[in-house]
Amino acid sequence: MAKPDLNIIVCVDPQRCLTLKYQGRNSGALLQEIQDQVRDQGLSERVQATPCRCIFGCTYGPRIDVINRVTGEKVLYGSVEAPVIISVRGRVDMKKIPDHLIELAQANLS
Repeated sequence: MAKPDLNIIVCVDPQRCLTLKYQGRNSGALLQEIQDQVRDQGLSERVQATPCRCIFGCTYGPRIDVINRVTGEKVLYGSVEAPVIISVRGRVDMKKIPDHLIELAQANLS
């Protein structure tokens, strides 16, 4: 089976992102909602949503990274839309987690 075009990684570290909320949802709830919407939209063959441990940057709310395997582009999402400093990566552009989580897939599929 081929790898999906897009990988959505959601930090569910119990010491960090899992304790934070964005629009009333912690990262576990965000991950579940993304997985449900990907399935409901018939995108399961093209989009994979997976949990991970700390990916740093939880200062900016629950952290979600979207990696396009076709283009190699990586987009970081959190509770702000701005250039931010992440300890292990330095200055990065962060986008705000969209209200409709399926947009994470739709905006990043090529």
